[in-house]
Amino acid sequence: MRFKKLYRRHLRYPLWRLRHPFTPYETYYAWVVTRKLKDGRGHPAIGPTARAARGQREMIDVLLRHGLQPHHTFVDYGCGSLRLGKPLVEFLECGRFWGLDLAQEFLDEGIRYIGSDLNHLKQPTLRVIDDAGLAAAKSARPDFIGAWHVCGKIPDHILDGFFRKVLGLMHVGTQVFLQFEDSGKREQLHGLAWSLPEETMIAAVKGIDPKLTVDIFQLSKRRHRNMRYLCAHIRY
Repeated sequence: MRFKKLYRRHLRYPLWRLRHPFTPYETYYAWVVTRKLKDGRGHPAIGPTARAARGQREMIDVLLRHGLQPHHTFVDYGCGSLRLGKPLVEFLECGRFWGLDLAQEFLDEGIRYIGSDLNHLKQPTLRVIDDAGLAAAKSARPDFIGAWHVCGKIPDHILDGFFRKVLGLMHVGTQVFLQFEDSGKREQLHGLAWSLPEETMIAAVKGIDPKLTVDIFQLSKRRHRNMRYLCAHIRY
């Protein structure tokens, strides 16, 4: 294994943890990404070089098939710089789009991406994921919640907390859609990404609330290194 790969997978986080023993993992993730942006390096999910892996409309098309209307309130959990969120900002009525992410820098990149005209016209609400941001999003009583390219960024030790935060935004009428990759086993794909087996997804959701229904469907028939691109549809 090359040293850079070894460092990213096995050394970077423990070394960072030594310097920040009481800081949550989410702060580490935001630090890694924002450091890349500040250094002028590209990142696939945040900033000017970000791109939608399977097309910008993947998330909105899933939501439209399940009944999304312009008057509905939608929360994009882990919205990044709005590469997948922009079509939803355009589609929804003013004030109906909520974007949540770990760092204000990510949200600022999102505003730059959609542009000042669309931001002024649709007035999306973008909040950092903290107690206040989560409480505000929950009080909006979202009809739909989506999280794309997020589940695979969550390591084991905060997996339960992640699902509690996302599902904690629900009310009885909310539909949640969580995109994830399944290689057939729980494994680290690179320094900041993990495969999430289908059974792990279902068990995690049911562990939060056994009354929740979880249906898994495939987003793409294309496979890379035996990876399945899936989505969990969660509702009461």
